[in-house]
Amino acid sequence: MSPLLELNDLWYTYPHAGPNPVAVLRGVRAEVHEGETLGIVGGNGSGKSTLLKILATLLRPTAGQLRYRGEPIGSVPTAYRAAVNYSAGAPLGFYPRLTAAENLRFFSGLKGTTLTRHGAGGLLDRVGLADQADVLYARFSLGMRQRLHLARLLLEPSALWIVDEPTNGLDADGVRLLQELLGGAPDRATVVVSHDREFLHRIGARILILKEGQVARCASLSS
Repeated sequence: MSPLLELNDLWYTYPHAGPNPVAVLRGVRAEVHEGETLGIVGGNGSGKSTLLKILATLLRPTAGQLRYRGEPIGSVPTAYRAAVNYSAGAPLGFYPRLTAAENLRFFSGLKGTTLTRHGAGGLLDRVGLADQADVLYARFSLGMRQRLHLARLLLEPSALWIVDEPTNGLDADGVRLLQELLGGAPDRATVVVSHDREFLHRIGARILILKEGQVARCASLSS
C-alpha cells in the first residue's frame, strides 16, 4: 500500500542564520501510512519541532519534497491542508482573551465549519473541561491548556494528526485520555513528537530518531 505521506530528502536552514548557517534538517526521509502512528524522538535541537512545522506547512523546506497520497503537496495544497490537524501543544495555540468555547468556535470557523456553543460544550466534556467552557484561556493551567488542544484535534475528522509534545503538563487521567484519542484509528495517521517513550510504546508508535537533523534510526519500539 502506498504511503499517505512521504518525506523525501527534506532539508531546512533558517533564513538570516548568519554567514555560516547550519542546516536544522539534513536529508530527512520517512513514510507515514494510514492507520499508523509515527513517533519522533531526539535531543534538544535535533530538528523535531522544525520537522513538524514543515509537515503542517508552517515552514517550507529549503530542499526536498513532501508528498501526500503520491502527489507533491504544492500540487494539492488545499486538499492537504484540509486533511491535516496540527497541535503545537500548550501553552501556545489559543487566544488568551477568549474563553475555551470561544476558541474552539473560532478555530472551527477557520476550517469552514460552524461549531455551536452546544457542540463546543460536547467537545470540552470529552476532554474533561465541561465546567470550563466560559473560562478565559489566559486563566487555564498548563494541563487544562493541553486538554483544550485535545478538544481542538476533535473538531473534525482528519486524515493526518500532527502533534507536538502532547503529554506535557497532563496528569495521569489526561495521559490516559490522550492515549485513547491517539491510539487505534485505522482511517487516520498520526505524527507525534514526544520525549515520553513509554507513552509512545502504549500507543503503538513506530519510532523515528532524529540526531543533529538526520534520521539516526526508524523502527518499531520492539525492534
